[in-house]
Amino acid sequence: MNAEAVDREVEALMLALTQEYGAAAQTLGGVSWLQAHYVPVRRLVTRIVRRLLALPEVPCRSVPAGPQDFVVAVDSAAFGYVMYDATETGISYLLGHHPEKDKEGVSADDGAVSLPPVLKPAPVCAVSWSSRHAETLLPVLLELADRGVRSTVVDLATEADQSFPDPLHAGISVLRTPKEALAHRGGLPAQALCHTNGGHVARVGRHEVSVARLARLVSKVLVHTSDSTQPSWTAGVKVEAWLDRVLAQLRAEVLLCSNDTSPLGVLAVRAAERAGADTVYVQHGAWIAGQISWRAQHCRHIAVMGARDVLTARAWDRRADARTYVVGQPRFDVLTKTDRRQQRELLQKALADQAGTAPPSIVVWACQPVREQRLRDQFEVLMEGLRNTAGRWGLVIAPHPAQSTTAFATLLDSVLGVDVALVGPEVGARGCLTGADALISRSSTCGIEAVLMDVPVLELALSSDRTLHLARHGAAQLCTSGEAIAVALARIEATPAAVRVPAAAKDSICRWDGHASAAIADIVVQALAEVHSSE
Repeated sequence: MNAEAVDREVEALMLALTQEYGAAAQTLGGVSWLQAHYVPVRRLVTRIVRRLLALPEVPCRSVPAGPQDFVVAVDSAAFGYVMYDATETGISYLLGHHPEKDKEGVSADDGAVSLPPVLKPAPVCAVSWSSRHAETLLPVLLELADRGVRSTVVDLATEADQSFPDPLHAGISVLRTPKEALAHRGGLPAQALCHTNGGHVARVGRHEVSVARLARLVSKVLVHTSDSTQPSWTAGVKVEAWLDRVLAQLRAEVLLCSNDTSPLGVLAVRAAERAGADTVYVQHGAWIAGQISWRAQHCRHIAVMGARDVLTARAWDRRADARTYVVGQPRFDVLTKTDRRQQRELLQKALADQAGTAPPSIVVWACQPVREQRLRDQFEVLMEGLRNTAGRWGLVIAPHPAQSTTAFATLLDSVLGVDVALVGPEVGARGCLTGADALISRSSTCGIEAVLMDVPVLELALSSDRTLHLARHGAAQLCTSGEAIAVALARIEATPAAVRVPAAAKDSICRWDGHASAAIADIVVQALAEVHSSE
């Protein structure tokens, strides 16, 4: 199925939804349901489009309605992340079959989320709900604290392992969202999507879809809170009111975040704007072309990792006064202190303990939380390549922090002819990559860290897999098969200097001098100065 064709159909449906129903419901702060929840809605619309385009013909009858709903949650390979899909009954409903189902409105519980008795004023407020946000923002906040700038972190995480760590500096406070904030269930008000009946239709391939029915179907993802990335409508409304009260008490002048696109990010930035605060976004991971077909940057200041991200940021910004800065990645500042020898010893010990021997060369596989079959496909290609190295290379598997090591149990049972070891998710690729002779990954940002640390990178691109395009910038060897992996590893052994990455290529991918945190702190300080000068 052509990805560009899918994107065109999705874009057309989202435009129809926005025009017909974008203003159907708003938060108390004036944020429309489709602006706040655009990302989860679009994910579902994308799945719907794929389902419709895959139908061989226009169905002439309805699918029998069973106990299943029109929309169901589907398994995700990553912890704390839920995807939704339309069922066969849901697709049939979109095409005009089945009567309307009962509406699921907003919960009757109108109680406010409680605040602590007193919040000490802080000029900077940061919002975080994932470990990646925390790792990105904490170095910046520590730098600000060292300069005497106080900050309060609003921790919106629903999972304990995604929470912001306890403050390490007196100048940083952490305010954790009460558990009840995101626990509320409730979708759009029942009357919100009833202002038209039937009405306009949109074409998807050979099918005609009722825009009204599409709006009702996709709104079902707003009924339940999955996690911080996908709150219910009611939870979002309550969090928005809570954020308004927090910002008012803090008298914050700058909001700092690493996501201003998904529901909580949109609500936080809009709350900051209502409070008169400036907004700063820090890119927390590499942007993969094609992985996100829609993106919007809502902050005024946008700090990106490398020169190649500037054009993307400018294409995504939604503000005429947006400013883009190339600063690098705060999480990578600590690479200057990496102990290569210690990491090498860790890899050798893992192979010796688990495989019985440590080959002279070691490649680390930086895994990502993909589905089991895709993980197996990648593993089999890796095994094919390594078997052709005559035992000179061993493999150390480094799971993503969101992966359970149980996902690799069946893979390790099938190992034959290759020395393989597994490190724990708490180590991950970051904890051992500089001890490797090479790193292989599809799209892990550890590939960027390896490039910066002069560890040769093999970019795995199987079938439709999207990569970080490091090879396109001359920073990695592209591998599309086991044979290509064997050739790349042989090249690394034979001519190490030939795979070194030029400084210009590194700078394009990620500016790195160990001072990204300070550069972002400069942006925040300048934003604070501008706020004061306008008073």
